[in-house]
Amino acid sequence: MSDSTKSESTSRTLEHGLDVLLCFLKNHRELSLTEIARTVGRNTTSTYRLIQTLAEKGFLSRNPENRKYFPGMAVKMLGELVDDKEELRLAAHPYLVKVHREFNENVSVYIYHNFKRLCIDRIESTHPLRQTVLVGEELPLTLGGGGTALLAFLPPKVQAAVMKSDPGVSPEKLQEIRKKGYAVSYDEMGQGSVGIGVPIFDKNGQVLAALNLSGPTNRLTDDVVERGVARLREIAAQVTSELAS
Repeated sequence: MSDSTKSESTSRTLEHGLDVLLCFLKNHRELSLTEIARTVGRNTTSTYRLIQTLAEKGFLSRNPENRKYFPGMAVKMLGELVDDKEELRLAAHPYLVKVHREFNENVSVYIYHNFKRLCIDRIESTHPLRQTVLVGEELPLTLGGGGTALLAFLPPKVQAAVMKSDPGVSPEKLQEIRKKGYAVSYDEMGQGSVGIGVPIFDKNGQVLAALNLSGPTNRLTDDVVERGVARLREIAAQVTSELAS
């Protein structure tokens, strides 16, 4: 079998597996093997193999009493991740608009994801000279104000794992960021770049995200950075308060 044929076969299998999960979107809490096979239009043998794989990965569970299947914990966890991320994005976005109008520089929201930071919202500067980051893009936690502001408040085990793979950031630096409550970086995301990062917390004091304001040094001068830090800290406190209410 050629590589292209294998790729096509894998894609079809993935598609069929997703079809199985989509069966449960039609207000079906539990479905039997026969019901799932009928819905996806496949025989019970191939459908059973798909179900077994999904069950092994935590996407489906089986009721031992009636032998029917229902969405597993992996589906629940993914749903909670989407809900939490969207709630955060909706709460922070109006404030991003205000900061963008005030500074006309890149403003972003980053969350922790798989030992990196993930951009979930961003408004870019209208200046021709700017750094482009896409929503959904992952960046290092150890670089930039947004990255280190997030890393400094993550659990110690996460910090240790990140610093082990990238020794460029020290525990002393993270301690200083925690003490100040914000991070400012120079030249870390490119020569002549400046980044300001401030954490957002949940009602239990756990870090949820980091607000980030970034731009070039010729525009983000010392006085602008000072104003930016104050503004982001004010906004982070407001978003934290909204999410806790």
